[in-house]
Amino acid sequence: MDWNDLKFFLALANARSLSAASGQLRVSPSTVSRRIEALEAALQVKLFRPHRDGYDLTAAGQDLLAPGERAEAQMRVFERMAREKDHELSGPVRIDVPELLGQTILLPGLANFLRGCPDIRIEMHSSVRPVRLTGEEADIVLRLIRPERGNYRQRKVGRIVFGFYASAGYIARHGTPTSPAELYRHRVIGWAQDLGYLTMAAWLDELCPGLQPALRLSSFSAQITAVEQGLGLAVLPRFAAERIGLVALLQDTPKLVRELWMLIHEQAAVLPRVQLVKKALVEVLAPFADSSS
Repeated sequence: MDWNDLKFFLALANARSLSAASGQLRVSPSTVSRRIEALEAALQVKLFRPHRDGYDLTAAGQDLLAPGERAEAQMRVFERMAREKDHELSGPVRIDVPELLGQTILLPGLANFLRGCPDIRIEMHSSVRPVRLTGEEADIVLRLIRPERGNYRQRKVGRIVFGFYASAGYIARHGTPTSPAELYRHRVIGWAQDLGYLTMAAWLDELCPGLQPALRLSSFSAQITAVEQGLGLAVLPRFAAERIGLVALLQDTPKLVRELWMLIHEQAAVLPRVQLVKKALVEVLAPFADSSS
């Protein structure tokens, strides 16, 4: 088979239409169709099922999607390392971190390091959604869930503590809840419904089954702003909430504590600049080694 056809398979699998895949690859739709047919012929398997609205993966295509993504990721890493082998202490280091941790802890904490290593470029992606490790696009990943698989070296670097927080203004107007049962009478800020799988959302649902949030948001930044404006109370990481003077609630309720894991891509781990950034991150995150952080 022609390994170049792999990118056509992945593009069509994600885009689900020839026109969208061709736009992504900057080729004609007929080229995409021809390369898919060539790949199917080489593998002797049908990968897609065409229909009126586009293309769906067959069962065989579904089985090959994850291995295909991993293979593409490995090729990207291989090409990148070949290009950058002569620039050991310069170039990009890609970091994927949970929202707020990157903004409020890592960026300020890395300031001196970046001034001292101006040739190292940090590319930081910060989101509340856990990164998909199959893409292998990051050199260093910080996450609150330990992965069961993936081409990453793992180490625990600390813990993140979550609790309920409100502004002083909200408490003055609505009072202070003293138990999870009292949250039903308060304005609770929750997560957008498509983020119900998040640890914080699941914990809130466990403490208050069936509670309907007064406001649903899709980022920690938005939740903190809403809490600061007195629009309700929310589950927030302690390091961010206490930094801006929010008031901790439900002190007798056990806090939500999650381990913080650092993952280093196995191939990127040998790069000196990645090693330097990893060391700097460990130093910045040292306070989180204490579960009270």
